[in-house]
Amino acid sequence: MKNKNMIFIASGLLSISHLCYAELLWSPKPKTPPITHKIHQTNHRIKEKIFYLNDNTHAHVKFITPSLNIKIVNAQKDSNKYILPKTGMDNYHALLAERKTDNTYESSLRYVSMRDKPSGYSPRKLIKKNKLPLEIVPEPMIREHWHFYTSNNHNYKVLFKGKPLADTWVTLNTSNGSNLDAKTDIDGMVSFILPEDFKNIQPGRRANQPEEFILRTVHISHGITYKTNFSAPYSVNPSHWNSNIGGILSLSIGFLSGIIIMRKHNRASRRAS
Repeated sequence: MKNKNMIFIASGLLSISHLCYAELLWSPKPKTPPITHKIHQTNHRIKEKIFYLNDNTHAHVKFITPSLNIKIVNAQKDSNKYILPKTGMDNYHALLAERKTDNTYESSLRYVSMRDKPSGYSPRKLIKKNKLPLEIVPEPMIREHWHFYTSNNHNYKVLFKGKPLADTWVTLNTSNGSNLDAKTDIDGMVSFILPEDFKNIQPGRRANQPEEFILRTVHISHGITYKTNFSAPYSVNPSHWNSNIGGILSLSIGFLSGIIIMRKHNRASRRAS
C-alpha cells in the first residue's frame, strides 16, 4: 500500500512539473541582471516597484488595488519587465498574470505591498476576492511587519471557481533548493512549514537577504488544464539571533548580579571585623 502511494505521489509531481514548464512566474529580479555603472545606480533610485514575468508571451497582466479597482499593466518595450503604476494607496495590491489557449489556462499571482496614503480598506477584502479560476489563497496573509519565516507553519487554501478544491496536490519550491509537496484536505486547505534552508546566517534580519518560495498546483476540468502559482519572499526566522541575544543578556545579568552580591558580602565582612 505504501509503495502504491509513493508511485501515485511521484506521478502527480511529475505531471505538475511537466505542465509548469516555461510557466508564467513573477520574480522581483531579472534572470540576467542588467549591466549598469555605479553612477547609474545612484542616479536612478526611484521608488517604483518593478517585477519580471518569466515567459510573458501573450500574457495579460492586471494590478488590483485594495479597493478592487483593476489596472492593466504592459511590459516595457521588448522585455519582461513591468513597472507597477502608482495607485495613491498603501497596503497590499494583487499582481496577476494570465494566459489562455484552447485547452490551457495559466496564471501567476503575487501580492505587492505599496507605500502611499492609507487606503482605508482591509487587505482581507483583496485576499478573499476571487481573482482567478484556480487560485492559491494564503490563510491568513502576512501583514505589515510580519514575514513568511522559516520554521513557521503557513496555511493556504486552493480554490477552483471560488470553491475549495479538495484532494489536490500542491508543491512548494524555494530558491534555496528545497522541495515539498502536500495534498489539500476536504476544505481545500494545505499547510507547509517553510524549511530552514538558508546558509551562513548572520545576526539581524537585514543581514540576511530574503529568498523566494513558490506554490504550484494544477487542476483539469472539462478538458481544460488550469495551472497556477503563488510566489512570495521568505526570511530567516529571527529566533536564530534572538536566542543568542537572550543567552548573552542572561549571562551578562548573571555576571553583574554575581559582582553585586560579592561586593555586598565584602562590605558586610569589613563591618563585622
